[in-house]
Amino acid sequence: MSKTLSCPDDFRIEISGWGLDNSFFAEKTDLLWTSDGKKRVQLHRALPEGAIVFIRLLTLEPSSGSVPMTYRVQDVLPMDCNGRCQMTLEQLRPCSKESLNEKNASNGLDESRKESNVRELKGNVQHEEVLQ
Repeated sequence: MSKTLSCPDDFRIEISGWGLDNSFFAEKTDLLWTSDGKKRVQLHRALPEGAIVFIRLLTLEPSSGSVPMTYRVQDVLPMDCNGRCQMTLEQLRPCSKESLNEKNASNGLDESRKESNVRELKGNVQHEEVLQ
């Protein structure tokens, strides 16, 4: 487990989140990055499709704390005979201010409520900037 990178498309990671039984887990495994751009993992537990997980790249330098990235679980295959479940991951990206103003699933909100949500988000961003 001391290696971080075993080949150009195989990365050593720590993945964490909540399993089917609603208990928190953290597991070290390999992130397989295929030639078609898909990311796959094999875990000792099954996760529901649509679950959100956090992935942190494990590095050789313990002092270089990598920042966890969020992913959504997709295409969960049945557990194999070795007790490992393979799934595909889709990286989630943070929303921008522009995306808040675009029409989306919350079109039913009236304009004043949208403005209130935007003001609240701006306040949270400023609060987070202070914490950093």
